[in-house]
Amino acid sequence: MRTGLILFSVLIALGLGVGCASSQKIAKMKQGEERVVDRIPDRPPKWLNTPFEETKELFLVKGEAAKGGDGAICLRQAKANAVQHLVEAVKIKARSEFSEAVRGVNVSEASLGRYLDSVIAWTSENIQISGIVPQGEYREKVLVRTYDGVRYYYNCFARLSIPIESYMRARETALARSTAEAQDADAKALAEKAKEKLSR
Repeated sequence: MRTGLILFSVLIALGLGVGCASSQKIAKMKQGEERVVDRIPDRPPKWLNTPFEETKELFLVKGEAAKGGDGAICLRQAKANAVQHLVEAVKIKARSEFSEAVRGVNVSEASLGRYLDSVIAWTSENIQISGIVPQGEYREKVLVRTYDGVRYYYNCFARLSIPIESYMRARETALARSTAEAQDADAKALAEKAKEKLSR
């Protein structure tokens, strides 16, 4: 019994000591100064500095949300931001591949522009959002010294991926649609060239 009381007293003393030390550190902070006080996980992941990565099998993108008042909401915003980046990455890749595929086709600039706008939009529209897979999350809680105390906010990051195969299927759908909907000579020439270069 006595041993238990002694142990309990020691734990209380340690807790008070840590609390006092923490309060002293905060008191020494200047107004507006910030400090990360919590991280989940404990260390920032390596992918934090990689906004976009393409492997043989996956597109991987990072999303982020800064200075959120609620950690859970902030993390959801980071995931939504990652989805936006994923769609943009698909559009960039589609523009690059379709532009290269139809290079040299003798059509007007206007026809080329309309064609590229259409196939890029069709490719991004056909990406299956259900195929997006979470690859990682990171959240940090930041303390800010204010004139009358402290306040906290969260910085959140999320990494998502989608299989390259999903992109390839979406591209195939865009190729087929461009062929089916081609109505003038320029559109038909572009669709045929792209199909020749990009069809699997």
